[in-house]
Amino acid sequence: MPATQPTRRAEEPDAEFSGLEASLIATIGPVFRHLLAHARRRPAWRALTYQQYNVLRIVAANGATAQAEIARRLLVSAPVITRLASAVVDAGLIVRRGDPNDRRSVLLALTPKGRRRVAAMRSDLLSAANELIAPLPENRRAAVSAALDELQVLLPSRQTSPRNPR
Repeated sequence: MPATQPTRRAEEPDAEFSGLEASLIATIGPVFRHLLAHARRRPAWRALTYQQYNVLRIVAANGATAQAEIARRLLVSAPVITRLASAVVDAGLIVRRGDPNDRRSVLLALTPKGRRRVAAMRSDLLSAANELIAPLPENRRAAVSAALDELQVLLPSRQTSPRNPR
């Protein structure tokens, strides 16, 4: 009978990764979920998901945007964006229109109600972040700020931190 390998529990760090990698994985997701839980208590977030907010946010930042481009930016498939877009169209936050440059493409554009909603959601998200950060003493806030600046270099679209250019 062959010897069996001991089962490793999910909480146990993988020996091939340092504490930094394991800490990054163990921290980023839960902090983000905690932030969203705080935001979801506010009225602007009650009926929409974070993915729907991301669709609104991308369109708000870029103007009318092709569904395919939104899918690319969110790293999801076209059918996922079609479903997300349907929900925000039904809510009156976005309109679909044809792309004058590509008859196969569908553009998503914010309605006035959508502009107000995405602004309110961003404000609520920032307020939720403030709730989480407020109890930290100033020296811890500075350390978190410095760590966030450093994490910016891990993002594919950023070579330097927007708050701390090098």
